[in-house]
Amino acid sequence: MFKLKHLAVSTMLILTGCVSLAPEYERPALPVPQQFSLSRNSLVPASAGYQDTGWKTFFVDPQARRFIAEALRNNADLKMATLKVQEARAQYNVTDADRYPQLDASSDASYQRGLKSNSATTKEYAASLNLSFDLDFFGKLKNMSEADRQNYFASQAAQRNVHILLISNVSQSYYNQQLALAQLKIARETLKNYQQSYVFVEKQLVTGSTTVLALEQARGVIESTRAEIARREGQLAQANNALQLLLGIYNNLPAARTGEAAALNPVKLPPNLSSAVLLQRPDIMEAEHQLKAADANIGAARAAFFPSISLTSGLSASSSDLSNLFTPGSGMWNFVPKIELPIFNAGRNEANLTLAKVRQQQSVVNYEQKIQAAFKDVADALSLRESISGQISAQERYLDALKITLLRARGLYSNGAVSYIEVLDAERALFSTQQTLLDLKYSQQVNEIKLFTALGGGWVE
Repeated sequence: MFKLKHLAVSTMLILTGCVSLAPEYERPALPVPQQFSLSRNSLVPASAGYQDTGWKTFFVDPQARRFIAEALRNNADLKMATLKVQEARAQYNVTDADRYPQLDASSDASYQRGLKSNSATTKEYAASLNLSFDLDFFGKLKNMSEADRQNYFASQAAQRNVHILLISNVSQSYYNQQLALAQLKIARETLKNYQQSYVFVEKQLVTGSTTVLALEQARGVIESTRAEIARREGQLAQANNALQLLLGIYNNLPAARTGEAAALNPVKLPPNLSSAVLLQRPDIMEAEHQLKAADANIGAARAAFFPSISLTSGLSASSSDLSNLFTPGSGMWNFVPKIELPIFNAGRNEANLTLAKVRQQQSVVNYEQKIQAAFKDVADALSLRESISGQISAQERYLDALKITLLRARGLYSNGAVSYIEVLDAERALFSTQQTLLDLKYSQQVNEIKLFTALGGGWVE
């Protein structure tokens, strides 16, 4: 028993000195500019670099926070991502176990008797304890274990990415549902205004102050607005369905927001934002872990060209009498070293090495593509900040002017100074501008969410 213990310790010491044939990992250089251009992007300056403040801080609207939390509990995609992490962890444990000594015990009993009736029955009892260990001199098992470890880390990053994208999708779907509610509200209010105008024109017709044409025009815009209401109701139903799918539940639809309270805390960025901030994105972290796993697979493929050494040692005992099975005289020990040297396998090892190198190159390209796509996401969101903000300011001023124009057009029409067509044009322009302004505010919210997501925010709470 002492010899077995000594052997196990010795082999463990040998293992610590094994080499790895995997290439030394070097993070590829960023294939994008070192900094983002922030001179004209409506920044909310920050003294330090960007840091994820958490989605509960970013989203001010309590209704949005509630639905995001609900989606994180119920969404099927996130549940599947969590299961994939558990799967990768289990796979790593399986592979890593091969690096350590394996100890197993066995026992058996055999009974033999001849076919003659007077033949005696012979009995044989045996028990054994075996220790086996692969000497990983060239790091094959180590690299295989490292590859699965990196795949496990990649699955964790993938889970974080699903988590962040779910928050982004739920929030965008929620604000889209709120947009549909607000647009429907404006359409219904506009219908009431058109109906009041129709009553007014009808009275004007009785007194002879207007024509039948004006009355028909008033009736036409009413029917047109009813069609618009029906269209907006369909959009609202679709927005509700999309939100319910992401939430994983089919009740508790959100009501319309009241007032003009802020829905988001704008992302705060420093004047000089380094593109290295992209490295904290989970999809890029996933790609980097996949690259490290590919490097480890190259090491495992190279090790296949070298001999593999395994040691097996054991204690065994056998006896025809069960009571004497564990006596000193019935026991023996064995030690079996084994060396396997690859000589000919029809080029399989060379092909496996080539395959590992190609997959490593693919991982590099995938990593660079992820970096470039992430840089574009952030740059696009930043460039839209100022543009959308300017459009909203202009539309608000235009809306104020249209309200005055409509009041004056109604006054002139009541005095017979202009035709009803002037009033209709002013009402249509007002309705259209209100809808456009809502669309712009929704686009501003979505763009800010996209910027928050593109910077890797949303994982922490």
